[in-house]
Amino acid sequence: MRVIVAMMVLAAPAMAQEDLRIDLTKVHVSDPAACEALEEKGVDAWLDMDFLSLTFTGGIQSMEFHCNFYDVKGREGGTHLFVDAICELPGEIYPDILAVTPYSENQIQVVSGADATLAAAGALQATEDMALPGATIYTRCDNLSEIPVD
Repeated sequence: MRVIVAMMVLAAPAMAQEDLRIDLTKVHVSDPAACEALEEKGVDAWLDMDFLSLTFTGGIQSMEFHCNFYDVKGREGGTHLFVDAICELPGEIYPDILAVTPYSENQIQVVSGADATLAAAGALQATEDMALPGATIYTRCDNLSEIPVD
């Protein structure tokens, strides 16, 4: 009996995690403070802050980096997404594959195949902003469905 109760307790967080869904209609940002900054300043928010924004129609954007999403796939009833992207830095362009999963009720985790490969090769070190090497946590901006442009 104790074994069954222990298994139920251990399985409870996993079952709760499955209930989380990704809102594909909202803006997600790597710095939660950017939600308010984007609402107040629109695209000028990047002049004051260094953050990434993600929309499933526009991809990932920042001042000097962007990834255009070409295909976003999910499974019926699943919580994970598979994204094909082309990413650019100044003077550099590369294909990427992203795995997107719910991280919490209002956060998603995005794992870059390119960054995970660099991390495995020792060329990219984890930071406090990364849940694991190659991963970025984005917070959903419930106040925004698009980035305001003045």
